[in-house]
Amino acid sequence: MKNGVSLCMIVKDEGTCLDRCLRSISDKVDEIIIVDTGSTDDSQAIARRYRADIINMEWNGDFSKARNLSLAAASYSWILVLDADEVWTQAECTKSELLEWLEAGSQEVWGYWIKVTSLLGTLGEERVTDEVCRLFRNDPRIAFRGRIHEEVASSIQAIIPGGIGHSDIEVVHYGYLDDVIAAKGKNERNMQLIRLALQQTPDHEELLYALAAEWFQQTRYEEAIRLLLPLLAQLLPECGYHSDVVLKTAYAWRELGHYGRALAVVETWAPLYGDFPDLLELGAVLELDHARADNALGWLKQAKSAASTAGRYTSVSGAGTYRALTLEGMAHEQVGRWNEAEAAYTAALGMQPDNVAAWQRLLLLGAATGRPQAIARAAEGVCLPPAAWQALVAAALAAHRPEWLLRHAAALDPALRAQPLARGLALAQLGMDAAACTALRPWATHAQHGPEAALALWALGHKRPGRAMRAAGASQGAAVPEAALAADALLQGARLATPRVGAQPAALGPPAQALAAVGAWPAWLRLLQAQPPGGALALLAALPPAARCGLLRAPAHVREGLLALCGPPGSAQQPLADEVPALAPAAHALLAGTLALLAGRQSLARDWAEYAAQITARPAAAQGRPVKFLPPGLQTLLRLTAPGAAQAPTYQQQCNLLLVYL
Repeated sequence: MKNGVSLCMIVKDEGTCLDRCLRSISDKVDEIIIVDTGSTDDSQAIARRYRADIINMEWNGDFSKARNLSLAAASYSWILVLDADEVWTQAECTKSELLEWLEAGSQEVWGYWIKVTSLLGTLGEERVTDEVCRLFRNDPRIAFRGRIHEEVASSIQAIIPGGIGHSDIEVVHYGYLDDVIAAKGKNERNMQLIRLALQQTPDHEELLYALAAEWFQQTRYEEAIRLLLPLLAQLLPECGYHSDVVLKTAYAWRELGHYGRALAVVETWAPLYGDFPDLLELGAVLELDHARADNALGWLKQAKSAASTAGRYTSVSGAGTYRALTLEGMAHEQVGRWNEAEAAYTAALGMQPDNVAAWQRLLLLGAATGRPQAIARAAEGVCLPPAAWQALVAAALAAHRPEWLLRHAAALDPALRAQPLARGLALAQLGMDAAACTALRPWATHAQHGPEAALALWALGHKRPGRAMRAAGASQGAAVPEAALAADALLQGARLATPRVGAQPAALGPPAQALAAVGAWPAWLRLLQAQPPGGALALLAALPPAARCGLLRAPAHVREGLLALCGPPGSAQQPLADEVPALAPAAHALLAGTLALLAGRQSLARDWAEYAAQITARPAAAQGRPVKFLPPGLQTLLRLTAPGAAQAPTYQQQCNLLLVYL
């Protein structure tokens, strides 16, 4: 057998990405073997440009058979396996250097783990890394196993236990991007293949894990947990995916609301997986769920120590590094250590400038604590990507921090051009209403931005009593949205005999948010007061954290009016059944208690906190068991309404942040 590397691939209709893959690796290998399972596009023409040997095969729903057909055709001493939607990243490594490294390795090593980094989301804003055996010796005993999620590692381990070494090789995988998954229907295909295989071997553990992973990816956590629990009880840690079963089990329990069970899973397996930063970070998240910030910091210290070994596991990007630092900032926030929180977020951004979560938390932290200079300091010396700037523009406007936008006007110019209504909204928040109208009017008939511009112009018309600016949008040929017309009727004191769709409380969210966005606070309050019982709190609950932060800029009498809408504890009626989202009684009470706290009514806030605690305890009491978990927001409200709490130096800032992060 000749010394060298054979690239083995299976392909079907990969014309959009095959050239990118082969261009990255063709000069590093000695031959290219491609098994085509039925392409109807230009995949084979692309492969021929790279002098690939093409084997046609009818697709039979078995990935391993196709893989093994490619292995059988390989004629060089080492085999590298790639998918068409992957890219080899070691551009500086030459063919001779790769082969020299392989031949210099130990004779006891028959394969290598390589890191596969999968891009997630729309543009790859998140990443997951995994170690997969894709580079191995050419030996007929080495073969792929599994109809789907096929793997070759087990056959190597059967030949020589421990015969797979670690490497620094990395491959970037584009196949999990949202548009790729949708275009190829991967979820449906995978489910079909897994179920077909399970019909033949219903107790096959790897297939059950694959099915659990599919349910998990689709956020079907109840289905996933039913498979994960028996797997966790049966599997040995030596299997290649045990750590992922542990992580997914704990995560699924958390998503299903069983925080104690989730933490128990993490605590049970953390001693074995002390070098798995994702699991350790989940321990920190669960402690934050319980409002135990110092315990969370202990988990995060371990996670940061394990950052270098993340590549050995299925790991999300930033685990043990900027993700851990972002969580560290959240832990310090939870107990009011603002300087430490700011330092953690700044350190996270130093590692990953496009960490939008850290930027947004830092912005809201600065806004809620009256320290807007925090984000200005963090922005110095880093090159913030356009997507992060755009997210910050939206967050700053929602938080009613137009002065921050002005301070960064030069750096924000590209982001402001991408969000052309931002300038008009910022002017409105600064009280420059005429200039705001001038900035917004040209966009009122724009195909994309017209509805939002018309709504903002409508809201400006309600900003000052007696001024008729509502028709500003219509005068430019833009139609005022139906929901705004329904809101008009309510603001004028009308009661619609036959409610239209636009009059439903959930549909009134956009007009309500538009009124708040331009600072038309009295009209905003009147609209909330005109809602059916529970409707106002449903609208408030739907606000994102940045918009709740914006309520801190509302006049005191407006916040008092919000508090009056809540009534006394125990009297609040639940929202209508068709509202979205519907507030649970405990969440209603928590929101009311926070509003009372912000109004300086600590005694009333305490009454609401105790009422919320009673509601939370009811399900457990009905089953004759004690309450084991109180939501962090409720724990914070109870702490801030305890005797003497108001004397703390950071008391007001903690009250503000409770509203932001309910």
